[in-house]
Amino acid sequence: MSKKINNLFASMRMVLPEQRAAILDHESKRGLQEKPYVDEDDFDEMCFRIYDSTQYDYAIDVKWFQPVKSNLGTLESSWGVVKEIDANKRRFKLISDWNSEWIKIENLVSVTK
Repeated sequence: MSKKINNLFASMRMVLPEQRAAILDHESKRGLQEKPYVDEDDFDEMCFRIYDSTQYDYAIDVKWFQPVKSNLGTLESSWGVVKEIDANKRRFKLISDWNSEWIKIENLVSVTK
């Protein structure tokens, strides 16, 4: 009960559709965009290519969504070989000549050979 009293006006904030559109427009001008939709078949194929990269040791080009603010963020891309898959945290490690990074599976946008 005390949490509701301390944060009384935060839950009462209303945003009109026009205001939401203006906020999204402002965020897109800063370089942020909404997370792109990925079809289930495309997602399955991307997961197959990632697993295939670990088995046959070939480089792939990966593009993923990096969230910044709720559903808004930027698109990042990198290429390299997948060396490790962490099934518990649903991520994989992409290693290139100059960089290595963990990428979350649910943020994938595209994977190409």
